[in-house]
Amino acid sequence: MRKHNRTVLNIASGRMRFKRRLDLPMWHHDHLPKIVRLLRESADRIEKISKSNALRNSDKTLASQVVITQAQMHASKMSPTDPRERGAERLEYREWGGLTNTIGFDELNARSDLNED
Repeated sequence: MRKHNRTVLNIASGRMRFKRRLDLPMWHHDHLPKIVRLLRESADRIEKISKSNALRNSDKTLASQVVITQAQMHASKMSPTDPRERGAERLEYREWGGLTNTIGFDELNARSDLNED
């Protein structure tokens, strides 16, 4: 029987994945400084992990994935929150955009802080 390395064992056990993704809110100008801070802090933490002499390489990748997961958790709670209901859809045909999901448009149009008159 072939022995698996720690990375394979972490992936096989569900502790680690091949990829991690961030879904960042970017529809309001207040998100920008918050995202900059979140990405900078996360990058600093990952850089510190990568330079560690106390961790094995598989532990470095696992710890870095935890940092990304925590960043995703913070991003999902960032205000202002997404006005759309998850899983809902209202499709309308628009000449300039084709078939478009317009859920959330009314809420965004009602926000005075998004007007740039």
